[in-house]
Amino acid sequence: MTYDSTFDQTRLDQLAQQHLGGTDISGRILFFGEPEENRLDLATWQLNKDEDYETIKGSDFKFQMMELLDSLLTYRAQHCQPNARQGVVYAENGKLSIEWLPKETVEAMRNDDIAE
Repeated sequence: MTYDSTFDQTRLDQLAQQHLGGTDISGRILFFGEPEENRLDLATWQLNKDEDYETIKGSDFKFQMMELLDSLLTYRAQHCQPNARQGVVYAENGKLSIEWLPKETVEAMRNDDIAE
């Protein structure tokens, strides 16, 4: 099976259409996979406003995002893609995007102010 470079963004677009339409949620989700199994191990949600946490709290968005991240980690590892164990999902005005980054970069972002 060949790696589909649009797989991640297509799935994120579908999730955003389901849950984020008409919202102005913005922030990021830092995530890390378990080294042995390439499954989701940790996710840190850094949203810009307290209201954003309340908005997603009452929906299935958070649960479905975690499920999707787990699937994306597995898919990327199966295809031996770089930085397959960690990255960041950005949320901005009802849209989602993903960036796969080195572990040190994502760890450093955990301590950064999101507004930087």
